[in-house]
Amino acid sequence: MSPIVAGRFESLASAEDAARTLFARGFSVWDVSIVSLKQGAPDRTDSAPPKADVMLAACVSNGLDSVVVDVLREAGASDVERAQGTWDCGQWTDFNPAMHGEPVQDGEGEFWPRPLAREAVAEQSTGNEDPGSELEHFVERKRVEHD
Repeated sequence: MSPIVAGRFESLASAEDAARTLFARGFSVWDVSIVSLKQGAPDRTDSAPPKADVMLAACVSNGLDSVVVDVLREAGASDVERAQGTWDCGQWTDFNPAMHGEPVQDGEGEFWPRPLAREAVAEQSTGNEDPGSELEHFVERKRVEHD
């Protein structure tokens, strides 16, 4: 059995964007798989809420599960989870869409906190500071608050 991290996306394009990010971070095409979950599902009406129709799964036997969690969250995945499964030739061969793994908890991932860059941009600036030092001071304050 292989450790797997998976997340669901509303579109194939979003899942493919996440896959490209994983490839840029060193994952191979043998580590990442995109699966359609739509098999024979009835058409949705405009009033129905959007449903995640695509899943990206990554084999994390390399120990980089926190990287995958971060990439999936940043790409907008829903239902990010950890599972165990048979991974063969770049595919999760015993995948069952009706079964769910262990949900990834908020705060899990490689970096803390996730929205750090967005919050740093919102900080007040006089325009006289070195941009790098502003970010360093912001990060340091957030780490102190967290600890």
